[in-house]
Amino acid sequence: MSQLDQFIMEDVARYCPREFVEYHKCVSSNRDDLQQCSFRQKDLSRCIQGKVPSVKRVMEKCGFLMQNYEKCVRDNIDTRTVNNCVPLLEQMRSCASEHALQGTRPINDMAKDRE
Repeated sequence: MSQLDQFIMEDVARYCPREFVEYHKCVSSNRDDLQQCSFRQKDLSRCIQGKVPSVKRVMEKCGFLMQNYEKCVRDNIDTRTVNNCVPLLEQMRSCASEHALQGTRPINDMAKDRE
């Protein structure tokens, strides 16, 4: 898991703890039929979009890149050429890394300051 993925996951767990836990409990209990968890996924998505600061920053600064990537995937899915979208995914992740982690410091770096 990348630093970006870990940071956003921790941010989601911090700001949407109930929705996060309920969704993961549902997925664990319904591995054969994840459709059973669609309402939990929607609850978690709403919470993330409304309450998670890192996601809000990423959407504000990088939303256009996400839209470009999603369009590329839709346009290429039928021909199974989604690999054409990898450069867009990399641009989106780079933008997200720059903005999601803005103003934050990994816990390990903060611990080093105390030594």
